[in-house]
Amino acid sequence: MILLTTSHRPTRRIRSLCNDLTRSIPNSVRVNRGKMNFFDVAAKAIELGTNKFVVVDRWKGGPGRIRFFKVMDGEIKEVAPRLYVSGVKLRREFGTSREEVRRVFRKVFLDMDEMGDEEIGKLASKLSEFFELPALKKSEARTLKYEAYLRIAKGEDFWAYLSFHILPSNMEVGPRIKISHVVWQV
Repeated sequence: MILLTTSHRPTRRIRSLCNDLTRSIPNSVRVNRGKMNFFDVAAKAIELGTNKFVVVDRWKGGPGRIRFFKVMDGEIKEVAPRLYVSGVKLRREFGTSREEVRRVFRKVFLDMDEMGDEEIGKLASKLSEFFELPALKKSEARTLKYEAYLRIAKGEDFWAYLSFHILPSNMEVGPRIKISHVVWQV
């Protein structure tokens, strides 16, 4: 299980992104941060039976950074990568039905079909490990009855993007997160 939360004083867009991520990433739960400090967030994660949590930070009123944390030996440690976000397209903005917007995915894999770039491959393996998503090619996943997949691809005017697609139609349902850059030394 993975706990998702926000920075203090989140905007509506950040809360919506966290809700979309919770619906898209299996075994994740969203917790309102409120006045909780990092120790309280870590304690809440442990209470829920996990040692991992994700914080979506605010920048200029929107999602600006995504950080990953693990609680190890009683200490909170940020783990690489730290993602800097330049834009987000939420599920509701894809023009899908209300049922599709609220659909919760139970079986998701990370698509490894377009991993030509070394940095993208490194990001994919780190996200696969952190979120405990199997890294497969779409042809391998067809027989395993997955509902959706996470795709990581190189961007044109940004570094890369993450997006969720539904199977078997391969239609993008969101959220789509544009990443401006990644920091590996955290």
